[in-house]
Amino acid sequence: MPELPEVEFCRRALSRWTQGRTITQVEIADPRVVRDSRTARPSAGSALAAECLRHVARHPIGLDRVGKRILWRFEAGSLLLHLGMTGRWTRGPSAFPKVRLHLDSGDVLTFHDPRLLGGIVPFEDGRAAHAAFTADLGPDALLASLPRLTGKRAVKLVLMDQTVVAGLGNVQAMEALWRAGIHPLRQADSIDAVEHVRLSDAVKRQLLGTLTMLGEGDEVVYVEERGAPNPFPLYQRAGERCPQCAPAGRTSLIQHFRQGGRGTWWCPGCQGEPPRVAADTG
Repeated sequence: MPELPEVEFCRRALSRWTQGRTITQVEIADPRVVRDSRTARPSAGSALAAECLRHVARHPIGLDRVGKRILWRFEAGSLLLHLGMTGRWTRGPSAFPKVRLHLDSGDVLTFHDPRLLGGIVPFEDGRAAHAAFTADLGPDALLASLPRLTGKRAVKLVLMDQTVVAGLGNVQAMEALWRAGIHPLRQADSIDAVEHVRLSDAVKRQLLGTLTMLGEGDEVVYVEERGAPNPFPLYQRAGERCPQCAPAGRTSLIQHFRQGGRGTWWCPGCQGEPPRVAADTG
């Protein structure tokens, strides 16, 4: 599933591909991904929205991102882009093309989404577009300071709550907590001021490190896809030696449990043992 780094990769790629270009043709291969609103259910396409997309997508101005959402601004309006679990924009061929944008350069940009969980919402009104773009989102995890974490929920689940901080998903939250030496089952309100600073720094380093790893190419591979390379120290590495503990002479092995319906990997040597009164594991 794309998280903030993969979405930022997409924003940068679209910006690079379309700078100074004009879209000459909008080809809607699957109208179910073009929707009337951000909250429309997946696969709830709209003929009116499709017509609006054809009108708006002509002269690109720029792209903004908050969390996992992208707002693509044009002279005639805006497109709100959501990648969902398997969506991506590509300049190459696609086995699951949903929308194709033909450029005056001859390039074709394709929205690829095998599970139809992503979508495109066109707007002619700028204020409505911006309101939908930022609705129900906390501060961006890369661009803003980590807000104060409150409540009795497990800290990992709070970090993944987009209304608290926008952009962190399962992998980025888990790896950042490992970097910060904080157990994912700790209650959010148990994080003290020193730990909060450490966690805020770990979040930034984790996101920037993933962005560097993704690079500036034309294609991005999601780590959860079958056969994809796994560059992360913890994700899907239960039973392996922790890469931070090994150089220090410790023999800690990475552990795994289910939390909030998702897998969580952690290191007892770096993050301590689970708290006695465990927060919600999902």
